[in-house]
Amino acid sequence: MSWALWLAVPVVLTVLAAVATWIRNRPARPPGTRRAMREHGEFLDALVETARSKDRGPRSDSGT
Repeated sequence: MSWALWLAVPVVLTVLAAVATWIRNRPARPPGTRRAMREHGEFLDALVETARSKDRGPRSDSGT
């Protein structure tokens, strides 16, 4: 019967590792409405900041 314990230990450890990996890598919950709107606003603000960047050089298609 002790041989059953020796065989059970790797099986149990493998199952525990699989469960731990599954729990750790689950996708995050979707954010609530307020958080989603706040994060979207921050995203749009970052886009505006990038568009108005002073580091941009002159445009090559300027007519004059």
